Amino acid sequence: MNFYENKTIVAIATPPGYGGIGVIRLSGSDSLALTRKLLSPQAEVSFTPNRAAFHYLINNDSGEVIDEAIITYFKAPHSFTGEDVVEISCHGSPVILAELVRLLLSFGATPAEPGEFTMRAFLNHRIDLSQAEAINDLIHAQTAYQARVAAKQLRGELSRLLQPIKDCLIEMIVHFESTVEFVEDDLEPLNLEFFTSKLEQSISEIARLISSYRIGRIIRSGVRLALVGRPNVGKSSIFNRLLEKDRAIVTPLPGTTRDTLVETFAINGIPVDLVDTAGIRETEDLVEQIGVERTRTAISEADIIVAVLDAAVATSEKDFDFLEQFPVNLCVINKCDLGIRIPDELIESLSDLYPVIKVSALTGQGIEELRQAIYNQITVGSQSMIGGAIITNERHYLALEQALSALRQARQDLSAGFTEEVVLVNLHSALQSLGVITGETLLSDIINQIFSTFCIGK
Repeated sequence: MNFYENKTIVAIATPPGYGGIGVIRLSGSDSLALTRKLLSPQAEVSFTPNRAAFHYLINNDSGEVIDEAIITYFKAPHSFTGEDVVEISCHGSPVILAELVRLLLSFGATPAEPGEFTMRAFLNHRIDLSQAEAINDLIHAQTAYQARVAAKQLRGELSRLLQPIKDCLIEMIVHFESTVEFVEDDLEPLNLEFFTSKLEQSISEIARLISSYRIGRIIRSGVRLALVGRPNVGKSSIFNRLLEKDRAIVTPLPGTTRDTLVETFAINGIPVDLVDTAGIRETEDLVEQIGVERTRTAISEADIIVAVLDAAVATSEKDFDFLEQFPVNLCVINKCDLGIRIPDELIESLSDLYPVIKVSALTGQGIEELRQAIYNQITVGSQSMIGGAIITNERHYLALEQALSALRQARQDLSAGFTEEVVLVNLHSALQSLGVITGETLLSDIINQIFSTFCIGK
């Protein structure tokens, strides 16, 4: 996409397929004029900004009515994009929507590119860049918690947190620039303690935001969790219980699961890709051998590994060796409804290594405790951050890392007694890095890359 083209764009703003309502959106100075060409030339229509009105949509070449619609006009600059915007809400037939877009294009509109409406909102200063990215996150949210986190950023939470830091940096830059520019004037001497304290405060806040990225990345992208164990310990039954549906085939026969099976569910709003794996054992069956190899691959790709043992079988040394082969995070003792034959001393030794949860996939006993234990593993060291400002975007994280590095260098230079010119280099660098997050520092390649991930019509 060109960085900015002052043309009137048009796109269908609702998802593909059939629906009760379909919305066509136009943005640009000719939006109203192009929309009028869809109405009867005999009709004298005056559009009132921010007020929806009923109209018949006409193909003026044939004189036929295409559909009836609700048309809403948003006058610049008080619109989403900051330009004149028209939204046409008609029946959600793909045929009708395609015909209306075809006519608008024939009148002179330009097809909108992915994310172009939001890009225009950013370039016209209706939103900053972090808010624009939050729109995309909100659209693609898979859980209610993901949506809440994205909605906070859309409301400008990150921008508000960064603003005091940027104001502080600007204050220091102004002071140091004045010292350099007016060196011969009678200026106040450098208050080393005051400016070091300012830097420490900014460093502390940026470091806190950076530390939130661990849980933020998980909230945005989810985690991959693999259930592993010997054949017939009940991995597939636990898989079904966690999903709350019968997705995996369950039989009393060992080796029923011969391939990895992946489904997504959520724990407290965090997406989890749950992987059911083939039982690990030595076998002459070629198909089962392939399944075991895929299990090992799934284990290597997992963020969390849950080992499953059979409570009704006295665990042998061989089973214990199996647990030591992988970086297990949780141990689940299944089939507790049949009684626990695993020696107490073995359970105690396992408990010293990782949490041990006793469950019955058949009755549901312990499943909620297992869910909580999985959640604790996901959020270890991050529970206090959930609910506050969280960095979920890798681009923001990298920019904050750069800003932090520059501020730490500025603090070191200041303490070492370097001149103001040396300190200024890193202060400007930190301010520029923070500006990359919200868009004050415009980099066309980054801008185009961000908006190319949006859907057309947004």
